[in-house]
Amino acid sequence: MDSKTWPEQDHKWVARYRTTIAGKHVPAAALEERERELLNAVREAGLPAAELFGDAALLATEDVAELASVDEAVRTSEGGGLRSALREVGGTLVGTASVAVLIMLFRSGWSVDVDVGSALVFASLAVVVLSWIVGRALLSAGRPVAMVGVLIASGIVAVAGIASAASLRPDLVAASDVPVPLLGVGLLAPGVLALVAASRMPQQTLREDWDDAEWLRRFRGGLRSRLVPATTARGHAAEIEQAMGPGAPSAFDEFGHPLVLARELGEADRTARARRWWVSTVVGPGTYVLIAVAVLALNSWGALTIPLGLALLLGAVITLVLGWGKRPWAEGP
Repeated sequence: MDSKTWPEQDHKWVARYRTTIAGKHVPAAALEERERELLNAVREAGLPAAELFGDAALLATEDVAELASVDEAVRTSEGGGLRSALREVGGTLVGTASVAVLIMLFRSGWSVDVDVGSALVFASLAVVVLSWIVGRALLSAGRPVAMVGVLIASGIVAVAGIASAASLRPDLVAASDVPVPLLGVGLLAPGVLALVAASRMPQQTLREDWDDAEWLRRFRGGLRSRLVPATTARGHAAEIEQAMGPGAPSAFDEFGHPLVLARELGEADRTARARRWWVSTVVGPGTYVLIAVAVLALNSWGALTIPLGLALLLGAVITLVLGWGKRPWAEGP
């Protein structure tokens, strides 16, 4: 629904409502219908939205609790199709390229010699990072075997690239005096193109054509991706297999989408929630710490090395504190 359909005095209220509800797994159709209800109420009452409904963020939070769905969460999150993976790939490429350009500016000024070894190392690291994104998306989609295949293949490519770089002469230059802004455009272009392609791509709908064997495979993979204990996961799969006897409805007709059911069971399992919290708690602050150590060890930022390292360590502390507030054993069963 276009903001222009709202009275001008309510534009800020609507913008705050939409900002709060964005990314909370509310289906677009449900959100549009809810906004239509709110707009009709405003027109009938002849009052500003803030006076009629109160704080926009508070109302949006209440609406999320009522309108958000697990189906939408699966459809739009990791593993929900090419669009979500491509968006994350683009964001990662843009971020990595931006950091690389800043490092080159600080170390070499406005022009730089591009040596073959460094280019190979950068490309190898990019392969590892991108394969990690793709692997996570495959795992979330309930395809752990494909994830392992991608990680192994990318590992082989990365090791080969780094080994090749180590065997080259350090003075082997691919291009001399390359303008850093021009090189930056070349490094940023793939990420920007990926983000543009993702923004123009329609959101994938959840699949409905499943045979029972494939449904069970994806269900088991979905439980593993949510870190449900193996014994519990086998029990869930066994219960469903028992219900899939001769003459029974298909697994999809009876239980819905396999990843949606796996996500619901994973959210209800206390051990699985605790495991996911520990993983996010280790990975989040740990990433900041590793980058900070690398920055301080390489000393590639000159006078900014220590402030940047301290800022990254502070980011690790903040992430840890925020994560501690979301620990599952403090949220009840």
